Amino acid sequence: MKNLVKAVIFSLSSALVATSAFAAAPEHHSQHHQPQKTHVQQHAQYKSPAHAQQHKQVYKKVDPSRDWRVGQKVPAQFQSKVYKVDHSKYKRLSKPGKNQQWIKVNGDYILTNMMSHNIIKIIAG
Repeated sequence: MKNLVKAVIFSLSSALVATSAFAAAPEHHSQHHQPQKTHVQQHAQYKSPAHAQQHKQVYKKVDPSRDWRVGQKVPAQFQSKVYKVDHSKYKRLSKPGKNQQWIKVNGDYILTNMMSHNIIKIIAG
């Protein structure tokens, strides 16, 4: 009889401990959960050129030769000097005119106006 009572008490106490552990898990998880950053907050992290390499990885899904058109503005995140390329190192790129520069985004070359950031020409990579 004593063994039966011990077994019942042990089962009930194990079930009670397990139930309280499962109930506590979501509360514990929510205390350490950090809200996801918005696009604006992510962009603010990458204003300095030192973080530009990480910045490129955030926007890797962009395909300029497919998604961008001549006359459109280059998105702000790609206006950094880090994306600038030297035309003389690439046979396919013409010499940029005054206030123009070539940038490379995900393998595509984009000639932009440095003042207005408008796209002048796109060469698929």
